Amino acid sequence: MRRALWLAVCVTVGAGAASGEGLDWEVEESAGTPAVQAARNVRDGVLGLGDAFFDANTAVFGCFALAASQLFMGAGDLVGLVDDNPVTQHVTKGVVSKNLAKVAYLWHLAGAESLLGSHGLEVERWATGDVATLNPLLSDEDVAKLEGPLPRGPLAFVGESMFHADAYQPAAPFADLGAALLADGIMRPAASVLRIVQLPERADAIDETATDWFGRTLEWGW
Repeated sequence: MRRALWLAVCVTVGAGAASGEGLDWEVEESAGTPAVQAARNVRDGVLGLGDAFFDANTAVFGCFALAASQLFMGAGDLVGLVDDNPVTQHVTKGVVSKNLAKVAYLWHLAGAESLLGSHGLEVERWATGDVATLNPLLSDEDVAKLEGPLPRGPLAFVGESMFHADAYQPAAPFADLGAALLADGIMRPAASVLRIVQLPERADAIDETATDWFGRTLEWGW
């Protein structure tokens, strides 16, 4: 009973802490007259077009970075066959393959942070992190499920192994790029147009669907 109560308290406190810290681009607006609301819809539609454009750029960079990471990791594993096999590792100590793996990890971090920091996913991610940190009853597996598959830990790149399988998912950058182009090139601009012509409910539904598809693609890809 006490453990269940402690779990409820931790989840409540974590969610409250996450929701209590606002972001610098969040603006609270009071309810206005129909004319004011109509003007806000036009404003939000125009701003939404810009937001979709910038999110698309961030996502494209993230996809490029993930692809670069896997190329460097592939080069590191290939070189590792020469400088980090059971015979030569006592001479060369895997210097070249080790440093290629480090570069791969840095590119991976850049790509993961770019993708997870777009489309509003950062808010959900930070809230989940607070809950996971404050809840001592969650196992490592439960925390991993909450936090998602990205970014990979450093041992996926530099752990003792001839082939670092966890660092690879060749299809992921292409899937993420396709999801970004669909969400930011078609769906979200369409939602912004609907918002401008005073159909905010339909616009909200399309925006939510686009973001949900993008987030699910990131999880599926890894």
